[in-house]
Amino acid sequence: MSPTSPLRRALLALAGASALLGTGIAHAETTLERIQKQGYIRIGFANEAPYAFATPDGKLSGESPAVFRHVMDKLGVKEVDGVLTEWGSLIPGLRAGRFDAIVASMYITPTRCKQVIFANPTYGIGEALIVQKGNPDGVGNYADAVSKGKKIAFVAGTAEIEHGKLAGMARDQQVIVPDFAAAVASVKSGRASAAAFTSLTAQDLAAKDEAIERAEPFTFSHEGKLYKGEGSFAFRQEDTALRDAVNAELAKFLGTPEHLALVKPFGFDAANLPEKTAAQHCAGE
Repeated sequence: MSPTSPLRRALLALAGASALLGTGIAHAETTLERIQKQGYIRIGFANEAPYAFATPDGKLSGESPAVFRHVMDKLGVKEVDGVLTEWGSLIPGLRAGRFDAIVASMYITPTRCKQVIFANPTYGIGEALIVQKGNPDGVGNYADAVSKGKKIAFVAGTAEIEHGKLAGMARDQQVIVPDFAAAVASVKSGRASAAAFTSLTAQDLAAKDEAIERAEPFTFSHEGKLYKGEGSFAFRQEDTALRDAVNAELAKFLGTPEHLALVKPFGFDAANLPEKTAAQHCAGE
């Protein structure tokens, strides 16, 4: 074969391309490496105080961003940019690459664990219902709605939808809305007797609107256990290096005086510290 024959040139080109491809695979940059190099990370959040929300002047605030910023700073990432997203679009947006993490204090559930990977939880919380002032329909929990044939509003994509189903709610009793404001509007208009949120969200919403109140006491148990949701940051399935680095920093930070002081302005204290790992939640324990 001639040194300059077309076949030889083609074989050499193919060998070179293969070598470059192999080098690219061997040194593929991880998301962790990329954000450390660029100095910032883009995250998705939904407006849900006190977990993650935009302040009137456009700043990203809440328990989840506060803890995430601390972790990112320790990892050498100085800037956290927020992308406001409807709750039900957070996981699709993450998987589509619109952002590199969900920082919205998302409950860790077995269903979600099939779509994303979670850092270990940063907090634990119960749930509550928002009702019209005076609770005219007498709905204090999911069981009340079942027994009285009343409707409850749920934000699309939230874990509360599944909890309503576990309590025996029929599909036509669940009013699914796109965001938290729409859930409150459903209650105020009478479209739903109540709206389901975490207890801190319900407390925050009730404090801002005299037409609604938090229904108390609220109880929800499953398989004999009083429910307590635990939430954290979510990442794409392939971003295990980023998840593991975040977990290492969380292990050093959660429960310290610095951590408790950081989250206190958002209504969290030592009673909200998590009790399980993400792996336990993903396994349904």
